[in-house]
Amino acid sequence: MTNALIIGSGSAAAGAALALSRRKDLQITVVDIGLRLEAGRQQRVDILASSDSCQWDAPLVESVSEQPVDSRTRGVPEKRVFGSDYPFRNVGQLDGLTAATDATTSLISAAYGGFSNVWGSQLMPFTASTFESWPITAPVIRPHYEAILSQIPFAGEEDDLARNFPLMHQPAPLPQVSPRTRRVLNAYERHRSVLNDRGITIGKARLGFEAANCVRCGMCMTGCPYGLIYSAAQTFDALCRSNRVTHHSGFLVLKVAEEADRVLVVAKEIATGRTQRFEADRVYVACGAMGTTRLVANSLSLLDVELPMHESQQFVLPMLSRRPIGDPRRELDFTLNQFNMIVAPDGGSVDISQLHFYTFNSAFTNALPPPLRGHSAEQLQVQLLRRLTVALGYLPSWNSPRLRVRVRPGSNGASLPDLHISRDAAPLGRNRMLRTVLMKLSRSARLLDLYPVLPMLRLAAGGKSYHLGGSFPHTGDRSAGFGSDRLGRVGPWQRIHLVDATVFPNVPATTFGLTIMANAHRIASETLEFTS
Repeated sequence: MTNALIIGSGSAAAGAALALSRRKDLQITVVDIGLRLEAGRQQRVDILASSDSCQWDAPLVESVSEQPVDSRTRGVPEKRVFGSDYPFRNVGQLDGLTAATDATTSLISAAYGGFSNVWGSQLMPFTASTFESWPITAPVIRPHYEAILSQIPFAGEEDDLARNFPLMHQPAPLPQVSPRTRRVLNAYERHRSVLNDRGITIGKARLGFEAANCVRCGMCMTGCPYGLIYSAAQTFDALCRSNRVTHHSGFLVLKVAEEADRVLVVAKEIATGRTQRFEADRVYVACGAMGTTRLVANSLSLLDVELPMHESQQFVLPMLSRRPIGDPRRELDFTLNQFNMIVAPDGGSVDISQLHFYTFNSAFTNALPPPLRGHSAEQLQVQLLRRLTVALGYLPSWNSPRLRVRVRPGSNGASLPDLHISRDAAPLGRNRMLRTVLMKLSRSARLLDLYPVLPMLRLAAGGKSYHLGGSFPHTGDRSAGFGSDRLGRVGPWQRIHLVDATVFPNVPATTFGLTIMANAHRIASETLEFTS
C-alpha cells in the first residue's frame, strides 16, 4: 500500500487530505503539533453545546467569551477561541523568530486545525484574471474549488459578486442579516447603476458555516459552542473517524529529505524532546506559509539568505451612518462578516480591493475609547453603536509592502534556523490605490449611508493580515531561483510537495482560505496520477 504523509493540519493540509482520501488504497498519515483547546474550557463549551442557547448560564457564557486582545503590532487585535490563545501559543514552533518593529512573529500556529480556528470563514475564489500570472489557469483550478465547497459548510447567495466570483457550488441561505446590512443592501439595489459605474459592487458574505443550524446567539467571533463555523480540524476529525487518516500529534517537524524512492521526515516530540523519524512514499508540506518556508530552508540548507514574501495589506476602517438602527446589543444576529464590497479603481477584476463589513459584535464596545465605555457614557455609547459599522479591507500584494524573511543558522544549536521578519517600505502603488479606494467610499457614502471615518483608518503591521505567501512561488520552472513547479516541488525534490500559500505567485485582495484549500487539493489530485 502506498503511504502519503501530510505535515500540518490547517486549511492546506485539509485540502490535500480531501483529495488523497479519494484513493481507498492510499494510507494517509498526518504529523503536526496538534495543540488543542484546554480540557477545562472544552468541558464548559460541551455544557453549552448540549443545551439550548436560551437556557445558557450567563457566567458560563462569559467565561468562554473573552474578546480579542491587543498585540504589540498595529492591526486587528488577536482573537481568542472560547477565551483561549491556543491557536497563537508558542510551544516551540516560534522559537528563533524575531521581527522588526512593524511586523509580527505570530505566524506559525501549533493548533490542531491551524489558524482556521480563528479565521473569518469567508469563502470566495480568486478572480479568473488573477491566475493569468500563475502557471495554471482558472479552468484548471475550478473543479478543485467545486470539490472543496461540496465537502465543507457553505452559505451565501447568488448576487452581483458572482460576476467575478462565481459561486461554483450551491450554497445554503445565510441566516437573517442585521438591520444595518439590510439597509445597505437595499440602498445598493436602488443605486446599483451609479455605484457600478464608480467601480463598486456589493453582495452578501459567503461563509464556511452551517447557517441552517445557526441560533444567532452572537458568539461567532469568540467561538461557536455548537461548532457551526468550519475549521480544518473538522475535516481531520471526520477522516480519522472513518479510518482514512492516522494522526500523530505532539511533533514539530524539523527536516524532510528524499532517500531513494522514499521520503524521510525528522520530527521532535514536543513533550520529551526526543527525535522520531517517519517515512512515506510522498510528503505534502502544509505548515502555513512561514512554517513551511522555515522547514524548506532547513531541509535544503538555505542559510544566510533572504526570502521575499507577498502579503495583502490589511486595513481597518470604521464607518458611521446618519440613520440609526435599534440598539444592536439587543438584536439576535450572527456576528460574522455579513456583506462584502469590491472596489475596482480601474474597473477591472485584478487590481481590486475587497472589504468585509461587520455590523456589530461585542468587540465593538471593548474597542471604543475608554471615556465611552463607562456606565456614565452609556447613552452616548448606544447612539454610536446604532450607527457604527466596521470594514476590514485588503489591498493586493503588488500594491502592498513585501515581507522579508532573513534565514540564519539556529542560535544555541537549535534544530531549526532562526528567522527575522521585516517589511519593505510601502510601494507608491499602495498609496495611490488606497487613496482611490477611500475616495470612492467617500463619494458613495451618501448613497449607502456609510460614511468612512477617515481619521480612524488603521493599516496593519507586517504579517498581521495572515494573507501572505510566495516564498517558493509556482513559476513553472523550479530551476530558477527559489521557484516551485506546479506540483509545489522545489530544488531537487520529486516526492516532496509544498501545498500551502508558500507557492502562491501573488496574493490578491480577496478572501484567501478557499484558494489555499483548492490549490492544495489540486496538487494532491495531480500527484495521484503517478502515485502507485
